Amino acid sequence: MAKSRKDVTPTWAALHVPDDNTLAHLRGAGIGATRFVACGGGRDAVVISPLQRGLAALDALGVPVEDGHSVLADHSRQELIVVVDDGWAHLWEGAPGVRVLSLGAWLLVPVPGTEGSFAAHWLSPPEEDIPALWRDQEQDPSLGSMSARVDARKLFDALASIDRPVVASAATS
Repeated sequence: MAKSRKDVTPTWAALHVPDDNTLAHLRGAGIGATRFVACGGGRDAVVISPLQRGLAALDALGVPVEDGHSVLADHSRQELIVVVDDGWAHLWEGAPGVRVLSLGAWLLVPVPGTEGSFAAHWLSPPEEDIPALWRDQEQDPSLGSMSARVDARKLFDALASIDRPVVASAATS
């Protein structure tokens, strides 16, 4: 009897370390693989350190691993970057290992048609076609044209639950 193959639901945590081929490609990417994009335009970028902690928060939140969420990894700095709707920067004030890039800041992102580089790699690219978004714009491209499918408030709550210390119950002591 042949064994049936079980479908495995991918997790964000599994994306912590890219496979060898992707890693070699990202490390060898030239300067043209990324570009700076202006933050603002209705979107902010929440930067969570370390990367593994941010991935755990996405798993705890139940965000499916699929394209369309506008989630990046900076493997060189071990940071997760999540594009969210603006207006929630106050939520993150004082949160350890978290900073928010808003209007006036710049974010390094992969150039359309590439995987990016070791410093800017899409784990979940925006749902819109980026080349179409940035074509024929009079101004520099901005985060405002990217999808923001991760709710900032829910991400904050998920990260807080990840950060809570686990206390052993009296029954296990």
